[in-house]
Amino acid sequence: MKSLRSRLLLLLSVAVTLAALVQALAVFRNAMNEADAVFDYHLQQLALSLASGDMGLPGFGPDVSAGNDVDYVVQVWAPDGKRIYVSRPRSDLPSQAVLGYTNVQVGNEQWRVYSMQAGGRTIQVGQSTATRQALALGFALRSIWPMAVIAPLLLLAVAWVVRRSLRPLSDLSLELENRAATSFDPLDPHPVVSEMRPVVRAMNGLFARTRQAFETQRMFVADAAHELRSPLAALKVQVQMLGRAHDDGQRGVALARLESGIDRASHLVEQLLLLARNESGAEEALGIVSLLDAARLALSDTAELAQTRGVDAGLEDAEDCTVLAPPGGLRILVRNLVDNALRYTPAGGRVDVRVRHEMRAANGAPAAPQRMAVLEVNDSGPGIPAEDRERVFDRFYRRDGSPAGGSGLGLAIVRSVADRCGARVELGTADLGGLQVRVVFATARAVAG
Repeated sequence: MKSLRSRLLLLLSVAVTLAALVQALAVFRNAMNEADAVFDYHLQQLALSLASGDMGLPGFGPDVSAGNDVDYVVQVWAPDGKRIYVSRPRSDLPSQAVLGYTNVQVGNEQWRVYSMQAGGRTIQVGQSTATRQALALGFALRSIWPMAVIAPLLLLAVAWVVRRSLRPLSDLSLELENRAATSFDPLDPHPVVSEMRPVVRAMNGLFARTRQAFETQRMFVADAAHELRSPLAALKVQVQMLGRAHDDGQRGVALARLESGIDRASHLVEQLLLLARNESGAEEALGIVSLLDAARLALSDTAELAQTRGVDAGLEDAEDCTVLAPPGGLRILVRNLVDNALRYTPAGGRVDVRVRHEMRAANGAPAAPQRMAVLEVNDSGPGIPAEDRERVFDRFYRRDGSPAGGSGLGLAIVRSVADRCGARVELGTADLGGLQVRVVFATARAVAG
């Protein structure tokens, strides 16, 4: 049962019904016990009233033999054990030597008898147990009949209370159903009951995060459309130039330019897809990954680009460092750093990759240094001025004088993956004269600790 209202109604109805049954049973048993005590009291009082009356037989005291349906039977026994009086001749109660209350069997019927002595004689007053039970049952049923009326009224009250209590939830559901898909305005938590305010606050937080994701996605789509427009237009021009070529030389030049344009467009699309995957939230799980293996794999993936551009790219320091990161994401991070360094380094330049441990404060704290894993990429390119080092992490940002073929997404992807790993990206000046990029990770052992 998934409906909260149905569940509350069922549970509360069962609770009210059980409570009513238990109370009715308790009232019924108490009424039966009290009726039995009242009947015993009447037997005693009748015997006392007979004992205080005229003992001249026959027919002494109050008349208790007015017909066959009289509830009580009275017998009087002489000191010698002879019965000298009986109110109902057809009722033969045996002589009881025990005084007080007793239960006796007369034929197929059980009797409740009270015996006492007065003036040397024994007075017995008896009542049929079946008659007592019938009278007690009637008394008990009259005592519990209000419960039969109150229980349905309580169930109706429970249904009304549940419906009224859940009305704020229904109102909130209705407001959410009528809300536009692009409306992320926060809900007002004051009109709702206090128990629902944490839910409303959580939903407002979700709205805020959804708004941010929506705005990020919208900006991403707009930027991607803008950035793709130029390469596609250039490809169209190059195709037209290829169609207008009159000889093999012109066609060769046009084909080379077309191939270069396709490579740039492919690189841009690949970078866009990587960035979209990192920002979509559908990321791969974190795992313990070798940072050294990721660096070697990145150098292998970019070996053709390094050879084409005439850049010496290699691994200098090579310590085996393990970090907690998404395996595919870490490979993308290192490859983008190496790819950027190769694209910005002129022919005959150099790109050095280092992987090593360093004792550094966690999260830039001044104390408590920890053993950290550091990936460092140095190049002999033009570098980045200090005033532009924060802006280069923005998507599609390219500095004036940047070489052709870039997309402006490489460092944005690097920061996105680093944030996923809890790592820090630092930019500085390399010993080679160009840009130095350092990515500082907590080691897998430190994270586990």
